[in-house]
Amino acid sequence: MGRAAALTSVLIWGVQFSVLAAALRQLDAYHFSSLRFVLGALVIAIVLVWREGRAALRFDGRLLAATGYGAAGFAAFSILLIVALGYTSPQNVALVAATSPILTQLLRWALDGVRPHPAILALAVVALFGLALVITKGHLAGFGAFGFGDLMALGAALGWSIFTYGAGKFPSWSPLRYTTLTMIGGAAVTLAVTVLADVTGLAHLPTLTAVWAVTPHLVYVAVIGSVVAALVWTVAVRSLGATTAVLFMNLVPIIALLVAVTTGARLGGVELLGAAVTVAALLGAAAVHRRATAPARAAAQQIPVRSEA
Repeated sequence: MGRAAALTSVLIWGVQFSVLAAALRQLDAYHFSSLRFVLGALVIAIVLVWREGRAALRFDGRLLAATGYGAAGFAAFSILLIVALGYTSPQNVALVAATSPILTQLLRWALDGVRPHPAILALAVVALFGLALVITKGHLAGFGAFGFGDLMALGAALGWSIFTYGAGKFPSWSPLRYTTLTMIGGAAVTLAVTVLADVTGLAHLPTLTAVWAVTPHLVYVAVIGSVVAALVWTVAVRSLGATTAVLFMNLVPIIALLVAVTTGARLGGVELLGAAVTVAALLGAAAVHRRATAPARAAAQQIPVRSEA
């Protein structure tokens, strides 16, 4: 059950990169992100009320914190990701986004003083080397020309890492409640950024024809990608545990690569090698983290035996 749920989630997210790339040809990143999260927040809020009651929609004095993490995980992540897709390929964006688990570890080190395992840092360097092979197609001498799209993708990955880091700051909230309330805050920030983009000329109000053209993409990303996949992912995490479930996240770039191939993309040997190196490093980092936390998990699972009087 848990493995099937995890595979379902990563399959949805892997395909999502190509869906976003197609939508970008019709609608700009700002308005698509606003429509996506307004719709997604509405749907997931209904689910939250159904599962936990209307009281679960209260922020309990943590409105600013929830909005901040939502802005990073939804507004910044979505806008930067879609902007990145306008400058680089979906598979490149997927590979950069796959560094989020490692970035989260580094973030915890910087903010909480929780130092990651030395092997994880070493594997992070290996993963970045693999990314460099993919991005430069093996011409590492030209790495100085690191593209704008790749930089935006890295910013998006950092935004998702901040969102993931924030989940640990709300221990009394269920995963569904945390996702819902931060998505509401993220949707509000995305709308504000979109209005600012319209006013400054960075974006323009789309026509109804343009919005209608991306309706299938919007439904997939907002409802299936943002709501269904997130809820199924929660089932996977509760069934397998977060440490084991996160291993499946590293399959997202593999799925994105396979989708790119089926749609006509031609990948060179160096790009495939770089992808393999990156994914192997990410899997290795997750394995090291699992082994490092095994004693604590084993101790937590021990149930003391109570004697009957």
